Amino acid sequence: MGLKILIVEDEAGIRDNLVRMLRLEGYDLLEANDGQTGLTLARLELPDLILSDVMMPVLDGYGLLEALRADPATAAIPFIFITARTDRMDRRRGMNLGADDYLGKPFSRDEVLDAVTARIKRIQALDKVAPTEDPAASGPVHIKGYRLLRRLGGGGMSEVFLAVRERDGAEIALKLLDTRINQDASLLHRFIQEYALLEQIDHGNVARIFDHGFTDTHAFISMEYFSHGDIRQRMASGLSPFESLVIALQVALALSQIHALGIVHRDVKPDNLMLRADGSVALIDFGVAKHTRQNLEQTQHGDIVGSPYYMSPEQAAGRPVSAASDIYSLGAIFYEMVTAKRPYVADSMESLLYQHIHAPPPRFEAKHAEFQQLLDRTMDKSPDKRFPSAQAVVNYISTHWPTVLRLMDDKLLKRGADHS
Repeated sequence: MGLKILIVEDEAGIRDNLVRMLRLEGYDLLEANDGQTGLTLARLELPDLILSDVMMPVLDGYGLLEALRADPATAAIPFIFITARTDRMDRRRGMNLGADDYLGKPFSRDEVLDAVTARIKRIQALDKVAPTEDPAASGPVHIKGYRLLRRLGGGGMSEVFLAVRERDGAEIALKLLDTRINQDASLLHRFIQEYALLEQIDHGNVARIFDHGFTDTHAFISMEYFSHGDIRQRMASGLSPFESLVIALQVALALSQIHALGIVHRDVKPDNLMLRADGSVALIDFGVAKHTRQNLEQTQHGDIVGSPYYMSPEQAAGRPVSAASDIYSLGAIFYEMVTAKRPYVADSMESLLYQHIHAPPPRFEAKHAEFQQLLDRTMDKSPDKRFPSAQAVVNYISTHWPTVLRLMDDKLLKRGADHS
């Protein structure tokens, strides 16, 4: 799941622009139109990063930062000022209060993304070297049978912690929904549904789930922990075309299995594809998945389910989804793995969704032309013209690039195929 960023800005146009810009990059966004609201949200949600204006009503940016740094729960949250007040004295005042960076208005998209990326990389680097301490020692989270070590991330409704299962010392990922804060019944329903869907799946390319339950304050799911991170992190170091095919083949095996069970994932993206030590790939996060027995149109009017860069045309247009929607997302990921570029890029959500609906599939350069038909048949605008199933994608890759099979561990491939 994506990292959580809080935007505190009283000018609606600037705030909306920042939210759209960062949401396109896969972050989860929180918004506040003044410092006091921002402070309340920061204490409730504990975002991974805060971007704030200086001059705001009720509580200005300096007051917000001072209050955050005085509270042990929020003191370490990275903080970037976005302001027209960039003279030396203003910058010194902010830095003295503990600001991590300054962005001057007006700002460009690249400047914002560079600043955010730098802070996020710093967070991730610190997470890797941080000592493992039990967060329950300083907070109210106690899950019987588990010892929490550190927070791994959070999404719109839940947080994930690295934990130790006390009965055998195994490291697992513990997904928590705070039922005191998230009192919307639909959120709890989605959380329970994720376990119910995962419980049906026994496949080497889908995350293993172990247990679920409730305490007085939380619902929880315990599942497999992936110490080697996700495919997005792997993409950052570069993938060869055939490594990309190996990953695509494993994702197709996972999709073949869940589709056979009547499950549509609806949010296949690099962040939801995890790596094991043996090189195998596992699909995670079924929080927005649906079973075909359910009404696949059941979303709030105007809601977008899925990640914009990998979203099928039917999702972008608000039409019913199917297994073919997940196949489209796989095609978009494959293109990015091979080229290190996303299939479509835009400055606004509306423009990006328009391209998913209307623009033809992107073209590979001549050196990668052998993959064009695979891309065209996964990313066709019409679901009926895509591969008829994820298993058909598996068969196509295996037939056209048999070398891929030799790049995979024989036992790994057999494990996936036996479940397909």
